[in-house]
Amino acid sequence: MNGVTQAGGGPSPADDDAAFDRADFATVVDMFWEAVDAAGDRIALIDGERTLSYRDYGASVAALAARLVAIGVGGERVAIQVPNSIEANVAIYAALAAGAQVALLNPGYGADELAPLFDIARPKVIIAGVGGARAARGIAAAHSIDHLLVVGEGDLSTPALVAQAATRPAVRIDRGDLATLLFTGGTTGVPKGVDRPHGTLVEIVHGMHQAWPTRIDQEVWLNVAPVFHVWGSLMGCLNPVYCRSPVVIISRYQPDLVLAALERHRVTVFSGGPAAIYVGLLAAAGIDRTDLSSLRICPGGGSPFLMETLTAWYARTGVPILEAFGMTEGGPICANPTDGTHRFGTVGRPLPGLEVSIAALDDPERAVPTGQLGEIRIRGSRVVHAYRGQGAGRADGWLYTGDVGVFDADGYLRLVDRTKDMLIVGGFNVYPREIEEVLARHPAVAEAAVVGTPDARKGEVPVAFARLRDGATASPTALADYCAAHLVAYKRPRSVTLMDAIPKTPANKICRKTLAGLAAEQQPPGENE
Repeated sequence: MNGVTQAGGGPSPADDDAAFDRADFATVVDMFWEAVDAAGDRIALIDGERTLSYRDYGASVAALAARLVAIGVGGERVAIQVPNSIEANVAIYAALAAGAQVALLNPGYGADELAPLFDIARPKVIIAGVGGARAARGIAAAHSIDHLLVVGEGDLSTPALVAQAATRPAVRIDRGDLATLLFTGGTTGVPKGVDRPHGTLVEIVHGMHQAWPTRIDQEVWLNVAPVFHVWGSLMGCLNPVYCRSPVVIISRYQPDLVLAALERHRVTVFSGGPAAIYVGLLAAAGIDRTDLSSLRICPGGGSPFLMETLTAWYARTGVPILEAFGMTEGGPICANPTDGTHRFGTVGRPLPGLEVSIAALDDPERAVPTGQLGEIRIRGSRVVHAYRGQGAGRADGWLYTGDVGVFDADGYLRLVDRTKDMLIVGGFNVYPREIEEVLARHPAVAEAAVVGTPDARKGEVPVAFARLRDGATASPTALADYCAAHLVAYKRPRSVTLMDAIPKTPANKICRKTLAGLAAEQQPPGENE
C-alpha cells in the first residue's frame, strides 16, 4: 500500500451466523434486555459451581437497578469495586439500567491509589463486594459518599435479587448518555478518566465482533481479565451479552483451573489477552491432558508476544492467538482476523470506522510512508481524545498513542516500541513515576528510579533503584515491604537496589538506559527462560 493512513477495512465475518448484524442498539442497556428476552432459558453466567440464566440475570439487574433509581443515580456515577463474579456483572448492568455512569475501579487498590480516582469520578454510590465491604466503608467516609451497597449478602445476594421479581426501571437512556468511566495513566502516570457514552460503547462492542466474529447463541466465552479493565469489561461482560452466550467467570487466574474450565465448559471463545496468560497455560503440567478441541477464537493483546509463544499455542491447540492492538481511549484499533489470513508478529489491520496513521517521530504533524517507523495515531468516532475534566482534545481529532509502529505493504501493523516510559506488566499499564513517588515518601529515601526488565510470563516487570538520605538506613526488603503496603501486586517492584548515586544523563535526567542495563545484569538465573 502506498498510503500513509490506513482506513479501517478490517476482518470480515466468515459465515452467515457470524455476519448477523446487531449494531443497531442505541445503548448497551438495550443490548442487555434484548438478550434477556431472546435467550431467557439459556445460561448467561458461570461462576464456579454457580450459574445464572439470562432470565434471572435480568431479574437481578432489575432489582438492583430499582435500588439505585430510588437513590437517584440518574446522570450520576456509580463506583463499582467488585472482583470478577456474578455480582460484578449484575452490578454493572444494574447501574447502567438505572441511568448511571459506571466507574470501574480495582477492588484490590488501597486508599492511596483510589483517592485520585474518586477525586475524578466523584460517585454518588459505591457498590462493593462482600470481601471489600470494610475497606469500602472507609473510602465512602473519606470521600463523603453517603450510599454504599454491598452485593452478595442479605437482600443484595443474587438469589434475593432474583426473588424480588422487580420490574425493569422506566428510565430513558439515550445514545449520547455516558455509560462508563475507565481510568488510564496517559503518558505521565497521573490517572485520567475516559468517559464513554453508550453509542460509542456499542460501536466498540460491535468492533470486537467485527474483529473476531462470534456466532450468535452458539459460543461459550471464558474471561480471565478483571472487569475493571477495558479488556475484561468487554470480554467478560459486554461482548458475551452481545452474542447472547454464556461466559465462564474466572475470579483469579490459576492456569490449572483455567484449563479445567476450558475443557469442562467446552469453551469456544477464550479471551486470553496478555502473553502472560498464554505462557502460564502452556507451562501448566496439565495442558497435554486437557481437551481444548472446542476452541475457535483466542484473542491476544495488552503485551508483546514472543514468536515461540504464538507457535507453541498454535501447535498445541490448532487455533492461532490473534494479536490485536487497542487502548482505553479507542477500544479495539487493529486485529488479526479469524479467516486464516492472520500474520504472526503483527497486531493485524485497522478495524472499520477508524483511521490509523504513522506520524514522524521528529515531526508529529507529518505522516510517514508505508514501511517507515513512527508514532501510531488514531482517529474516528469512537476515539476519546479528551479526558474527564481536562478540556478538549486536538481540533484535528487525532489521538497520539505513544506507541511506535510500522505498516507493512499489506496493511498489517507491527508494534516496535513505546515512546513513553510506561511498562506493561501482564497486560496492565504500570507507570514508573507512580512507584517512584511511593518510594520517595519513605523517610529514608532521597531519590528513586524505576525501570522495566523483560519477563517471559508478564512481558516485563518493574525493578527499583533508590538512594538513601545521608545518615538514613533502610534495607531493600524494608523498601519492598513499603511498596507492598501502598501498591497493588502487579505494580510492586521485583527488586529494590540501593545505590550511592542514581545515574544521570548530561541533561541531569535519570538515565533509564543505564538502569535498564543494570536491571538486566541482576536478572535471576532462569527467570526469563
